[in-house]
Amino acid sequence: MRRPRRASLMFGTVLVIAVTALACLGFVALLLRPKVDSGIRVWLLNHTPDQCIIINPFDGVVEKKFLVADGLRELAFSRDYTTAYVANVVDISNRLTVIDTSTYLDKEIIEVDGVPQGIGVFPDGRRLAVILGSKTDFMAGGFDVIDLKQPSKADPKRKLRLYRERNLSLTHKIAISDDGDRIYCVDAKDSKIFIFSFSQKKLIGEVELHGAVEEMMYPLVGRYYYASVLTHQAIYQIDKLSDQVVAAYIYGQQDPTRAFNFDRLRYMAVDPDARYLYGTNFEGKTVAIWELGNPKYAISWHDVTYNPRVTGMYVFQVPYHLPLKRFKLKGGYNPTKSYVPGGQQLAVDPTNKNLFVVDEDGALYIYDIGTVLAAPDMSAPEPRAIVSSIEGEMRDLKVSRPIIRRGK
Repeated sequence: MRRPRRASLMFGTVLVIAVTALACLGFVALLLRPKVDSGIRVWLLNHTPDQCIIINPFDGVVEKKFLVADGLRELAFSRDYTTAYVANVVDISNRLTVIDTSTYLDKEIIEVDGVPQGIGVFPDGRRLAVILGSKTDFMAGGFDVIDLKQPSKADPKRKLRLYRERNLSLTHKIAISDDGDRIYCVDAKDSKIFIFSFSQKKLIGEVELHGAVEEMMYPLVGRYYYASVLTHQAIYQIDKLSDQVVAAYIYGQQDPTRAFNFDRLRYMAVDPDARYLYGTNFEGKTVAIWELGNPKYAISWHDVTYNPRVTGMYVFQVPYHLPLKRFKLKGGYNPTKSYVPGGQQLAVDPTNKNLFVVDEDGALYIYDIGTVLAAPDMSAPEPRAIVSSIEGEMRDLKVSRPIIRRGK
């Protein structure tokens, strides 16, 4: 028996109203759902003044500012992100300030035997390698490895020294391998990365890059570590097991007719999936993004445009990767300044949702990773937030994940 037409129309109308009401309720519930703060915090060391600045990227606001000590140099986290180590230079003594990342309170002050220039954290959380410079000329001829759990018998204010190396000239970068044995050092007066063994207490290898190393990065993820050489306008990818250069990441094909080529790459970051490499080109006012190992963007070393002013890079017969894309920083946050901002330090958060870039004026740009990956090449994507109230000389940028918080 067929249902009357009027009854069918009424049933259809009721069904549409019910579905619409459920959809509206679901949308309202989504809007009213409490937002979950991931706990990510951006830490900046501002040299003018000597402040540690904590920024909550969830809200895009400065959460905390506090003075640490004069002469802030570098910041490092323990592998579990519960502890921050800040190297600072003061008039009376040189020291490391140990900070609880969940409370931002000092846990300990460690005096060191020299001017601290860099920090390498061992995976076990019990030891630190600290670059130490002379108190007279600040030349850092090497590093000390100290035991964080045992005090020195000679001076209880200091920690037990486990290893001392003093055969370098001007050490300015240090990193610890995943196995906790190899210590990687960059000497500003040499073209090599020096590799020391903690267990053997001696130099065990070198990576010759044929040019002064500007920055070195040893990610906690992936098979590779990285070093940038300004004069080569390249970032080199180095195998963690063999310490061999396996690839080069360049900003673009060089133009040998240009008297001044500013395609230099300095700071770098790798996402937590070890899929993308990010690098800043300050002079070019851009950030470059490479998809690691993608053959689509690789060219043979034979096909790299030869530039007589760039001598060392051509010795590496490895794939040379061009960027997936490059993007410009979005300026204009301060109407009194008409400059085009150039990116300096940068970092990716552990959840792979945000990219953080600091420009030369100290402003922090917070980008959604999806936004920059989808942006057209050489465009200026809109940052999710710009924190411009922290102007100064930024000495370091790191990202921590101390605790889980819930926002309103």
